[in-house]
Amino acid sequence: MGAQPTKPEREEADELRKNVPQACSEAADAILDADVLLLATGAGWSAESGLAVYRDIANVKAYAERDLTYRELCVPSWLRDEPELFWGFWGLCFNDYRQTRPHDGYGIVKKWRDAMFSTSDVADVIGLRVAEQEKQSSLEDLKNEEEAWSNDHVTPPGAFFSYTSNVDAHFYDVLDAGEIRECHGNVELYQCGGRRVVVEDEEGEKVLYMSKKCSRSVWRAPSDLAPYAVSTETMLAEDGTRASSLAAKTDVDDKATIGHTGGETRDPSTTLQHMPPPLNDRSKTFDKNWPICPRCGGRARPAILMFEDNDWVDSALQDRRYREWTAAVRWLATETRSASNPLRVVILEVGAGGNVTTVRHESEHVFRNVDAVATTLIRVNPELPLPDNDVDKLAAGRVRVVSIMAGGLDAIKRIDACLRERRPDLFDESPIPPDEA
Repeated sequence: MGAQPTKPEREEADELRKNVPQACSEAADAILDADVLLLATGAGWSAESGLAVYRDIANVKAYAERDLTYRELCVPSWLRDEPELFWGFWGLCFNDYRQTRPHDGYGIVKKWRDAMFSTSDVADVIGLRVAEQEKQSSLEDLKNEEEAWSNDHVTPPGAFFSYTSNVDAHFYDVLDAGEIRECHGNVELYQCGGRRVVVEDEEGEKVLYMSKKCSRSVWRAPSDLAPYAVSTETMLAEDGTRASSLAAKTDVDDKATIGHTGGETRDPSTTLQHMPPPLNDRSKTFDKNWPICPRCGGRARPAILMFEDNDWVDSALQDRRYREWTAAVRWLATETRSASNPLRVVILEVGAGGNVTTVRHESEHVFRNVDAVATTLIRVNPELPLPDNDVDKLAAGRVRVVSIMAGGLDAIKRIDACLRERRPDLFDESPIPPDEA
């Protein structure tokens, strides 16, 4: 995946923390000057809602007694070997994500999109270009036998897009489906996991394996899906009746873990309000605690990219739309701008850490070395705010980096305050106060 993140030395870290207000002011100037905004988010962004991050999610007694880490839990082979453990983990993830309200940063960024990147000439041209390209036949159209929803319900993006590795599907509460790319999938989408088969080997020993998935199909969970029934003592989910309701949220004293999250309860009136209706009604496949594949009757699984996963089914429509959007940005720059008058792109990356570096890599490379594009990467991270690649090489590729060593929501609020101070005409309401420094 390329260069790896490095932590700043102590003196540099102290200076970065001291300069957070100045860096947020610089970030606001870049956003005001930008033609295009790409929001790129990792686990740290979701953590601001009270959800668990990579290093804490599996920090519970039942997993500790079995010496299981998140990396060891998040593999598809548990669906074959111990489905009770598989659905205990993913069932609680689903419950946590469905229950927890997205933090205020989602709404703040949406207001930036509406004020600066939805109705501009650049937004109109990009949107038309994406719509035109998506009308063209592509082999991508044949990639999946079934998609979760139809393209007819999706509005083409403008000069804004959200690229995330988070699988909580929280962006659908505030953003249009046509401007969301989930590079690892999400818990609301399901695919075939294959059939569990027991055979005898040459010595008469029984061998358990999973058949390959029956199709490249992705379908959506019902919006009114009952929670998964999971024992919080054993972290196991037996097949059978689903839970009647979600457990009430409790105060999180230290770190959020699976089944024990912070934040507020999600508003049912806005939950997944921008996720298009399902292409097909698959609600019957969720009648029991272990979902089944509607095509073969085998086991279903979340359409999420796990570790050691060769069977993940990505949304071909979503993947193509994001690639058409980035291509449209490059096309617009090449056709209408020059190196001396470039298209100004800001990539606001928040909470992308070093365990899985997909988002960090995308941020540093997506518009790098495009002559008519000048990219400002605003990297917000309380531990790893520095560029992963050499600064001079990034600069040669027309990418400059603004490092903000702070929590994501705090930085977003600070940037928002700066934007409103500079351009109060763009916003109606008072800003949400940033956290105390």
